[in-house]
Amino acid sequence: MTDAVPANMKCIDIDRLQPGDIILTASKSPTGKLVRVASKGEVSHAMICVQHGSIIDSTSEGVQARNLQREFFSDDEQLIAFRLREALPPLEIQKVVDFARSEIGTRYSKIEAARSVAPIGKPRGRRQFCSRLVARAYASVGILLVADQDYCTPEELRKSGLLQELDDITVPVSAEEVAAMSKRSNPLQLMREAQNEILAFVRSLDPEVENFTDVDRVVREHAEWDAAIADAYRTSGYLDLWGHELSAHPYRYDLALMEEAAEPRLFADMRAYCVGTIREYYSGGLRFSVNLAHYEASQQESPRETVGLLIELYQTLVRDHERRVETARQWLAKHFPEDIDQHLERIVPHTPLWFSIVDRVEPRLGAIARMSISSEQSFEVCSSCGDPANDYRIANAAEAMPGVPSLRLCDDCLVIRRGFGEILEAMD
Repeated sequence: MTDAVPANMKCIDIDRLQPGDIILTASKSPTGKLVRVASKGEVSHAMICVQHGSIIDSTSEGVQARNLQREFFSDDEQLIAFRLREALPPLEIQKVVDFARSEIGTRYSKIEAARSVAPIGKPRGRRQFCSRLVARAYASVGILLVADQDYCTPEELRKSGLLQELDDITVPVSAEEVAAMSKRSNPLQLMREAQNEILAFVRSLDPEVENFTDVDRVVREHAEWDAAIADAYRTSGYLDLWGHELSAHPYRYDLALMEEAAEPRLFADMRAYCVGTIREYYSGGLRFSVNLAHYEASQQESPRETVGLLIELYQTLVRDHERRVETARQWLAKHFPEDIDQHLERIVPHTPLWFSIVDRVEPRLGAIARMSISSEQSFEVCSSCGDPANDYRIANAAEAMPGVPSLRLCDDCLVIRRGFGEILEAMD
């Protein structure tokens, strides 16, 4: 990867990847060459795709998320992508992604990375390096890509019999495109800086802290540090980063502005953006709803100033995600309605995937639905009362039931819920 603007560059075609895919690279940097020599391999770095256009990896900066549209490679740099030969159910892939996300902020261990190719003692530390992160993410759901997920190399991942290589994952990039991207603000870089500032402060209180799961633990267990940690969140800018996206791309959140921005020469690009957005209509923002539910439950158990700030943040992120995906859906409905039929993400009520989401964001709903299903001995019943039902998506879920993608409702419960302000639209 590079920030320079040489000729003959390329980037990864984000439309060729799915969450859970593994990307391996062979950097020509001194470190990359050293890794390949030490591992006797062809590749030197590993990343995992967690969302459309987004990857997570572990480098000297620690575990961080990156936007693949900002990552450029020299034309002669080797890039390979792999996918499981036997596909996992979506809810299992989500667990793999969740593991990778939970490690964001975890520090890099150069010593333990080196031990992957050295016949010396191998303690099982919490710190990460690139191939360990990927292998551990899959091991979290029982998929052992390598013999030892704690100590493995990118080359061992490349040779894993459980993976198959993907074809044609790169597209050429002009020097002008690279230069134009370099001039744009980089919200993920701002995010990394804010996260590192918070983590550095909390580590000054508790050196065992690696990631934000640990920060949550410290806040919960040490009320005496709560106010100081809340200040660290404020001064880092972490709580205000969402505003950068809104300022940079206001048309993504307002249909009228999108119509103005979508001049004829940009129609194809706008269509592609909207299709990519509705493909992850629910899953793309699920982590915001899950985190909101987590912090609301934590606040009920042990009120903290820090947690209150995070609840406000995730309420905003849930709302803005809904505005973004709804704007994309409405624009396609006007100009390319066939794209909605083909690409809109649909999560059918009472399926394993639906329960895996609802159990995390609205567990009482999941419990009631299971009681109704058990009572009537059928999945085709109302989520609330067990009567015969139809399927509906919640168009204003951010306000009504954050994170809940759909409901199976009888006519009576439909009327009742609409009376409470829920906007429910029939699913095809």
